[in-house]
Amino acid sequence: MQPIATDPPPAAPPASVLADDLVRALRDDGVEASFRPALELGAALYRHMVRARVVSARMVALQRAERVGFHTSSIGDEAAIVGATLAMRATDWVFPGAREWYAALARGLPLTTYAHHAFGSAEDPAKGHAAPDHAPARAFNVVPPSGVIGAHLPQAVGAAWAARIEKDDVATLALFGAEVVEGGDFHNALNFAGVFKTPVVFVCRAKPAARIVDRAVAYGLASARVDGGDALAVLTVVEAALARAIRGKGPTLVEVVSPVLSRLASLDDAAFANGDVLDLGEDDPLTRIRKVLVREKRIELGAHETIAHEVGAELDAAIAAAERAGAPRPATIFEDVYADMPAHLAAQKRLGASRSDAQRATSTPGSDSGSGREKPSHQKERG
Repeated sequence: MQPIATDPPPAAPPASVLADDLVRALRDDGVEASFRPALELGAALYRHMVRARVVSARMVALQRAERVGFHTSSIGDEAAIVGATLAMRATDWVFPGAREWYAALARGLPLTTYAHHAFGSAEDPAKGHAAPDHAPARAFNVVPPSGVIGAHLPQAVGAAWAARIEKDDVATLALFGAEVVEGGDFHNALNFAGVFKTPVVFVCRAKPAARIVDRAVAYGLASARVDGGDALAVLTVVEAALARAIRGKGPTLVEVVSPVLSRLASLDDAAFANGDVLDLGEDDPLTRIRKVLVREKRIELGAHETIAHEVGAELDAAIAAAERAGAPRPATIFEDVYADMPAHLAAQKRLGASRSDAQRATSTPGSDSGSGREKPSHQKERG
C-alpha cells in the first residue's frame, strides 16, 4: 500500500508479490509469508464465498421466475465482499451497497431473515418497505444499503468521524462499485475523510482498466490496488488499512480489480436454479482459493460440494418459510414512517381498517375475499 505525503508506510505485502502494482497472495509456488496469517481464516472465508455464490445464483433464478422482485448478483465478487467484511472487527460498522448484500450474512444475519426480506413477507424486518437486498442488519453492525447509489459513502465517513470525536474504538468499511465514482458522494466522502483523517476504509470493485486507485492522491488517502480474484490478498490488505485507520493515520482507498469470468455469460437458467456455478474458470475466486486451501490442507478436496449441499438445504427451508408467511398486513404501510403520524395518514389508516372490516363481514366462510389483500405474486398459480 502506498501512502501519500509524509505518512509512514502502513503494513503491506512486500514488493515481491506485486505485479503491475496489483497485490496478489495466490501463487503457483505457494503463499507469500506476509499473507500466511490470512490462511487462519481460510476455511471460514471459503465457506462464506461458496455460500454467497449459491445464494446469489438461486436468487437470480427466483428473480427470473418473477418470484422475487429484485436481486443484484454478487457472482464473481465474493473475494472482494467476503474478504473485506471478514477483515473488519465485530465492533466496526459495514456500509454496503446493494450488490454487497452478503456482508450482512457474513456477519451473522440468518439466511431465513434474508429470505423473508427478499420475498417481502409478513416476517420481513423491514415490513416490505425496502427493496430486496436492502436488509436491515443493525444487530450485526451492518447498515442497510441506501436506495440512492453512493449515498452510503458520506454516511460511512460521518459514522467514522463521530467515533473519532467520541474516542470510540470503531472504524467503518464502505463497499461499492465503480459506478459510484462518477457521483458527487464519492468525492465528498473522500475529501472529508482525507481532511479529518477519519477511520474509514473504502473498498471499490472495478474493472481492470478503471484505475480508481489513482483518485486517492487528490484527497490525501493511502491506497492499494488488489487482485479481486484473490480473497487472501483482499483480506490482508483491508486488515492493513484497518490497522492504519485505528492508529489514527486516516482512511485508505482499496481498489479491488474484479476478475473476468468468461463462463458466466453462457450459464442458462437451469445452472442458476441448480447451483451449478461453483467453477467458472481459472479466474474464478472460488476456484483459486480452493486450490490453495486444499494444497495447504485447510479444507478437503470436495468441500465445496458439501458446503453447497448444506447451503442449498438451508436456503430451501428459508424460501419455504418466506412463502408460507405471506404478505405483510396492509396496515404496516403506515408503520415506521413518522414518529407522530400526520392527521391525513391517520385518516387513511382508519378508512382502510373500516373497509377491511366491511370485507370480512360480507365474505363467505372459506373464501379468500375477507383477507383484505391479494396473494403475493410468488404464491399465484403459474401455467
